[in-house]
Amino acid sequence: MVADPGLHPMGGLPEKQVDRHRLGRPSLKITRQRSLSEADAFVVEVWNPFTGSYQLADTVKHAMRRVEELASLIYQMRLRRHPKRNMLADAPDVNGSGDIQWAEFRINAATYPSYDTRHFDRPSWMREADLAHAAKITCTKVGYTMPTSEFS
Repeated sequence: MVADPGLHPMGGLPEKQVDRHRLGRPSLKITRQRSLSEADAFVVEVWNPFTGSYQLADTVKHAMRRVEELASLIYQMRLRRHPKRNMLADAPDVNGSGDIQWAEFRINAATYPSYDTRHFDRPSWMREADLAHAAKITCTKVGYTMPTSEFS
């Protein structure tokens, strides 16, 4: 008896060729430091899916620009089916963070990008309307007030 080449070896369902790749979405994270009396009580970081690590940013404006650049590069990799697109890493899941306040948003790079947020009191990702809304939620959750010059 010869097996049908269109059937899965362990069952009777046909095999599908699916392009399974890790998403590797860049994100911006703001952490409020314990010392609330300091003027610089916030740490701004960008998750870089290419390096699989958070990288410090000087300002939220610079971090937003970097996240958008990374999302654009990732989108181009997907369009061109770059062989290393499967090597990109998503930001790690968050374990209990105790009393540290943090918030984060990420960009899902696609033809029509989408935006997700998570924060210290809701560590699972939730879809948001647009980039401005995701950034506003992220800043508001940790009490970060963006100077008007950061959005221009």
